[in-house]
Amino acid sequence: MALQPSNSLAAFPTALQATLQTNMLDREFEEGLDSILAYRVCAELEMVNARIGDTITRTRKGRAIPVPFSLSPSSINVNIDNSLTPQDFAIEQYTLTLANYAASADVNLVQELAGIADQMIAYSRNNGVQAAQTLERLAKLYLFAAYTGGNTVVTTAGGASTTTTAHVNDLRGFQTVLVNGVVTPISSANPLIAYEYADSPSGLGINQMLTIVAATPDATNTSTFPGVIAGKSDGISGTLTFTASGAPINGDSIIAVNAPSIYRPGGKQNTSLLTAGDVLTLSLILDAVADMRNNAVPPLDDGAYRCILDNSSMRALFSDQDFKVLFAGRDMSQEYQSADIVSLLGVKFIPTTEAYVQRPNVAAGVNVTVRRPIIVGAEALIQGNFEGLDMWLNREGFEPIGKVMLVNDVAQIVRPPLDRLQQVVSMSWTWIGGFAVPTDITATTDIIPTASNALYKRASVIEHAG
Repeated sequence: MALQPSNSLAAFPTALQATLQTNMLDREFEEGLDSILAYRVCAELEMVNARIGDTITRTRKGRAIPVPFSLSPSSINVNIDNSLTPQDFAIEQYTLTLANYAASADVNLVQELAGIADQMIAYSRNNGVQAAQTLERLAKLYLFAAYTGGNTVVTTAGGASTTTTAHVNDLRGFQTVLVNGVVTPISSANPLIAYEYADSPSGLGINQMLTIVAATPDATNTSTFPGVIAGKSDGISGTLTFTASGAPINGDSIIAVNAPSIYRPGGKQNTSLLTAGDVLTLSLILDAVADMRNNAVPPLDDGAYRCILDNSSMRALFSDQDFKVLFAGRDMSQEYQSADIVSLLGVKFIPTTEAYVQRPNVAAGVNVTVRRPIIVGAEALIQGNFEGLDMWLNREGFEPIGKVMLVNDVAQIVRPPLDRLQQVVSMSWTWIGGFAVPTDITATTDIIPTASNALYKRASVIEHAG
């Protein structure tokens, strides 16, 4: 959708006006935006009316606890309240911060005089792809930060452990707790309970409970968790401080009491324990789906969960014995003809090239390539779009000189030449918004008897070798 009247095209060279008026660039930009979508396609969309940089807090209510007890006749007539005590429901909150993301490219009309339209179209499509990948990686970052959080391993990269401190590979999930539904930094007044498991390869590990009161990031990040951008880890290495206990052992797992479950072959507690034979199986997918159903996580609108994975993970399923038994003698099935699993076990499989792939790092204790499929239910991720993006050029008294096209809440801005030689057209894109992962702390066993203790319940991560 163009945000200003068509007469604004008068500022453009005549050769470009036809391209803009026929909306060719809009179409190319939209195709780019639709090119790579896996994590973000599962996000619930919200329009946010706020200024850039604002943090929006959303509140969701829990359910009232069932009362399967009849009232005795004697208690009904005791007082004006009939012996009933008013009940309240629990609340949970999540925050969403608006930020501005953008990039730009220039087209020199003289250098490519013979191919103006083609070059404009190429840049428009590239802008769309770049915008799509940017939002995709932001969505992935937020999803995995929540659903791999609270699971870490003791390392010596930041020094040896003491009876009150331990250096760990990833602090995410250990920095905050929910207090009356509000996300609150941990402290001695609001500690986080975690458990250390004796997983150290040295065989000297210990099992103990830790009461964590502080989480301090390293000045230089040494986390081995793979990054959104090459060379930059999404994980946050740092030091956990806890009340006096045994000194944690290098290689042991530390798992927060409210951490989401991460499913690994053989029930292994951390990534470094994976070996070459720990491949993806249907059993792992069924375990993850069962956990989400036990937490009453609804599927997406089409009635199925989504499993987002790369093609190597998809390939591993064709070697799984359960899969072979399921499709025995069915060589003409669509799955075998196309080598593509579309829908199985109440799950739709979405292959993507944006999946997390962690390469071996023997020095960091990761001995195999690690892949991380994630199974997602409804409202696992919220995408907030700034509703003012489509109105900022319509303010009274503002005369735009370029053309702005809004596609899927991302704006493409084409500006006519302003340089002295009137040669350079600027093509930019911008998105204003943010992502958030809602908690599910109100879904307790009082409300849902089969529920887990996890803070986040609407997705499940699987780690396997590959």
